[in-house]
Amino acid sequence: IVRRIDYLNRFTTLPFLLDMLSRRCIVLLEPTTWEDKNDAYYLQEYKRKRRLKTVLACCFSAARETFHHWKVFATGPSGVCIEFSKDALLMSMERVEGARADYVKYRFISENGHPAVETWPFLKRIAFKDEKEFRILYESRKLCEKAKEIPFSLDCIQRITLSPWLSKCVAETVKEIIHGIDGCDRLRVDA
Repeated sequence: IVRRIDYLNRFTTLPFLLDMLSRRCIVLLEPTTWEDKNDAYYLQEYKRKRRLKTVLACCFSAARETFHHWKVFATGPSGVCIEFSKDALLMSMERVEGARADYVKYRFISENGHPAVETWPFLKRIAFKDEKEFRILYESRKLCEKAKEIPFSLDCIQRITLSPWLSKCVAETVKEIIHGIDGCDRLRVDA
């Protein structure tokens, strides 16, 4: 039985969460800021081959939380996991011209051969398959941008989970701060 994934998890840190909640937008950034330099390289090559002025992305996971997600993408006590309703988030994205989204496909290097350039932003080596990555990509041939905002409604957020390394007393303060942001008083925040 194939189960339809109805959520997308964004593993990040508290400053990005607070910015996201305050401005009600997801910010897509240049892949050059990513820790995975191999992944960033292929997106830069994609940009060059397609003669694009801008390629920006934001990564999500269609997997439930794992130690790997927390340790790599939301490390330490400032880490957070934001669970979005996939359908609601994608509806928000549809209003942004030049944006597209898809699941990353994982392949052995030997089976990749010469994949079509259009598929490069959504391909990774099979070693990363447990990430179950989903990407939102923005590209433009005309505009040279460093960031792209995707506005969304707070209804897109199903829950926020604070870092497992955050002490309980500090977690309570962080919950109060989140609930104090305009319109966020009813958001589910787990610690």
